[in-house]
Amino acid sequence: MQLPFSVRPKALARKLATATEGGGSSRSFSVQADAARNRGDWKEAATLYAQAVAADPARTGLLVQLGHAEKELGNFDKAETAYRKFHGMHPDNADIYLQLGHLFNRMGELDKASQWYEKGLAIAPNDPELSRHAGMLRGRSRKPGAEQKRRLAMQHVEEREWADARKLLHELVVTEGERDLISVYANVTKEDGDFDQARLLYDDYRAYADDCDPDSVEDVELQLGHLHKLAGDYGKALTHYIQSRQARAARLGYIDQSAQIDREIQACLSEVYTCFEPI
Repeated sequence: MQLPFSVRPKALARKLATATEGGGSSRSFSVQADAARNRGDWKEAATLYAQAVAADPARTGLLVQLGHAEKELGNFDKAETAYRKFHGMHPDNADIYLQLGHLFNRMGELDKASQWYEKGLAIAPNDPELSRHAGMLRGRSRKPGAEQKRRLAMQHVEEREWADARKLLHELVVTEGERDLISVYANVTKEDGDFDQARLLYDDYRAYADDCDPDSVEDVELQLGHLHKLAGDYGKALTHYIQSRQARAARLGYIDQSAQIDREIQACLSEVYTCFEPI
């Protein structure tokens, strides 16, 4: 008798087997890249997506995945190159305007981010994500020097200069209303060792995610898990890691047991239940 839940694992096994048989094929590289992406190994994902594109340039959608991976690594120039290549071949694709807007937003170049969101709206005026992000930038009364301050704050973050980054981020988020930086501000505060304040900022991050970026809910819980683990409270860390895993499963539509979050859960279980041995 075949159990109803046995179909998906078998289908995945066939998929992986087919990819393995392909050796150095684009399909093989992309399946491995997807797995690396799902477990949060962005360096491996970027390498494999690049190999997949090189093996079959006709699979242009992989350029977007390559851009995502490079962006997560902080390789913004490489991410822009990948996104722009896709845009050049698919100028009517609304999502690439959104992704380029997100990239420049993350880089702190809000004028460029706004331009890409607005260009996307010109070809897809009913797109809810483009409308939301374009509206957020339109609604800001930007003070002189704010964009430069954002770039300087991110530079401090990259150089792990937590106190300097925290000071600038406080001005940007609290004084100037740059809410999209709340996650960075919370993370920097955690890295600076102020766990109580970081916990309050993660509450603000959750409110921002609920209002503006539902996909970030899993990251809110993940970061709270990291915070409690650093504080030595593995029980609370485990709770937040599990909530992050649930949010991720809801977003993806399935549970990816190879993801980084599962390793965090296993590590916490080992601390909470000393008799537990990870498989």
